[in-house]
Amino acid sequence: MAGPAEFESWLCSRLDALQVDREVYGTYIRSLLEEEDSEAERLEALRATLSAMLEEDVLEDVCQQILKQWTDCCSRSAASSSHPDDDVQAIASLIEKQAQIVVKQKEVSEEAKKRKEALLAQYANVTDDEEYPI
Repeated sequence: MAGPAEFESWLCSRLDALQVDREVYGTYIRSLLEEEDSEAERLEALRATLSAMLEEDVLEDVCQQILKQWTDCCSRSAASSSHPDDDVQAIASLIEKQAQIVVKQKEVSEEAKKRKEALLAQYANVTDDEEYPI
């Protein structure tokens, strides 16, 4: 997925320009963006996270830039990814291939069958009072 990697690179350079620790806040911001459901929730989470490090006049612009970049990268990534129909087609193809695989029956010789029958017959006749032959 080129989108998230591209966003990660952009976010690191943006945090460096703002003199914010990208190791700590980059990962945290990325997780916020992935976990929050709505754009409003993402924006609020970004504001809360970055408010301690940024001035109030810069905070809103930075949060909007991050959110816009995230949205753009995700939409580019979604556009370039495979369609769900392709995935369904691939799975159907695999199932068809597996269905064609036939398990070959083990061929047992007549002599082996007779030995097995004799052995089973020998043990089938043993009662609790008798001991098993060695």
